[in-house]
Amino acid sequence: MAGMALLRLGSRLFLGGALSLVALHCSAGGDGGGGSAANGGGGTGANGGGGTGTGTGGDSGLIITTDGEAPDYSVDAFFAVDPPPPDCSDAGAQPIKPGGTPECPDDKNLQGCPCTSAGATAPCWPGKRKHRNRGACKDGVTTCQQSSEFKLAWGECQGYTGITPPTFEPDPNATGKAACTCFSGGYWDVKNTSPCFYTDGTGKVIGGVSTILEANGPRCPTQAEMDFATSKPPTQPFSPNTLKVDCNGYFKLCFKLQALSAKGAAKSAGDCQVMEVCTEGHYGLAGKGPNGTDGELPMPDLKSWITKPGAETTCAGLFYANGGYGSFSVKGISDECDQVDKTFLTFDYCPIYCNDPANKSKPECVNCTTGSGGPF
Repeated sequence: MAGMALLRLGSRLFLGGALSLVALHCSAGGDGGGGSAANGGGGTGANGGGGTGTGTGGDSGLIITTDGEAPDYSVDAFFAVDPPPPDCSDAGAQPIKPGGTPECPDDKNLQGCPCTSAGATAPCWPGKRKHRNRGACKDGVTTCQQSSEFKLAWGECQGYTGITPPTFEPDPNATGKAACTCFSGGYWDVKNTSPCFYTDGTGKVIGGVSTILEANGPRCPTQAEMDFATSKPPTQPFSPNTLKVDCNGYFKLCFKLQALSAKGAAKSAGDCQVMEVCTEGHYGLAGKGPNGTDGELPMPDLKSWITKPGAETTCAGLFYANGGYGSFSVKGISDECDQVDKTFLTFDYCPIYCNDPANKSKPECVNCTTGSGGPF
């Protein structure tokens, strides 16, 4: 008679190649015996900061002149050297030309440029437009001052962050928020990462299949709910999941399950793959806040899965015998053309015997959970 086993995520979390401990908990067991499912924990990301500085700036450009009238500056005059952030969204909106002159554009309030009311304050930015209010780069404040008997001008820009004189650029080697791009990071949370393995009663694995997430946790599907012979997975989706990103865009996120080549073996690029499921879609709500302000949003459910006869089923047997691990990856592009493509989270699974209530107090079984999440 076939048996089933749920696997739960182990208490070790690999994030960016560094080993760290996370708090995990046990998940609900599955029907029958012989298999187990594992779930993984989450993590937090780190934000980079930028320096502060003060200075002045301004760019010149082309001028379109008309007879007897004041110069009419072209868009290129303002943006040829200092363009706004690019737009890779479906809308593809064109940048709005600021007022003033290329040397004194009214969208930056540069030191020494004309102002109209003594004592008035305004946001200022001596750096490039593409970095402004992105990541660690934040506006400063300037005050309108009497610069001569008949002239008012903006004073020194104070309190801006993320750039430093004399270049007024972020560190070219900076990553994350310190790079001052629209996209600097996100967080993917998957509620269920527990697989199930069926055995034939002698310990031989018939195959692996997605668990069904219910109110009290994941369970193995019954044989009536799936079919290894025809590679028919359960009809219920594998897992809900949510995404939070600091910049709107289109993202594809994948969860992969791999087996160790032997018990106690180190992870390797050559480790076989039990399965991979992905979700993708646009992050951001139309009509809501600007980039990165929509908070945690649901992504399409991860679909159910079942191993196919051959390599996948063989790998499921190795996972059952030797243990294995899961990993998360992301590939996407923000509305401002920032690209991301990486594996950002790897997590271990608890031993199968942790499904036995008698083993729940064992150190290796205490910190097991049913889902995982991590930053990228």
